[in-house]
Amino acid sequence: MSNILIVEDDEHIREMLLYILEKEEYSVIGVASAEAALSHCMQEKPDLILLDIELPGINGYQFCECLQRNHANKMPLIIMLTDQIDVSDIEKGLASFADDYIAKPFNPRLLVARIKANLRRLSGLPEPVTTERLSSFGVTIDVPTRHVTLHSEHIPLQKMEFDILYLLMSSPNRVFSRDSIIYHSKGENYYIADRAIDNQIYKLRKKLGEAGKHLETVSGIGYRFSASVT
Repeated sequence: MSNILIVEDDEHIREMLLYILEKEEYSVIGVASAEAALSHCMQEKPDLILLDIELPGINGYQFCECLQRNHANKMPLIIMLTDQIDVSDIEKGLASFADDYIAKPFNPRLLVARIKANLRRLSGLPEPVTTERLSSFGVTIDVPTRHVTLHSEHIPLQKMEFDILYLLMSSPNRVFSRDSIIYHSKGENYYIADRAIDNQIYKLRKKLGEAGKHLETVSGIGYRFSASVT
């Protein structure tokens, strides 16, 4: 049975979510603040978090920053619950920490379907190999812990930055289209503008310094990690 944590300050919405998901026979806990959610996650690790972004006190974005610091090796799935209509805000969440988002007001059947789809994707992922490590041109990825270093110095990466770097470094010289990069990071049926992928590549290049030149743009197609010495 999957464990789901609901982080929603609106009592009516929180109680409705609890009712819907308990009927689906999930193990569900509901809390009204990010602070309470962090405390819960210290005791039990949920499989999936339904996260309201506009929370009192610590907001959803800040909550995820705290969560990533403590659970970087195995973050739970996160679905944003948002009434924000600004596409850039949604893209920010998907690039930084979220696996999916549901706009308020939401259809209960659609919500359950999206939860099941994300949990299926989680169950289909292989367990990480504890010794798995990628290294090239001074950049080292410790895959199980999602820890990235450049010449032994830690580089903090956001969720999508890590996903892109891991994808490209794991298949050196292979060209990935933007759609393919989105698919590998988020699964099927997600809309993220091309400029969002381009922005992630730009930030990665800056963080990787001289090694960033190996993140090559292939005009009209996408990106690759070049294994050539230039």
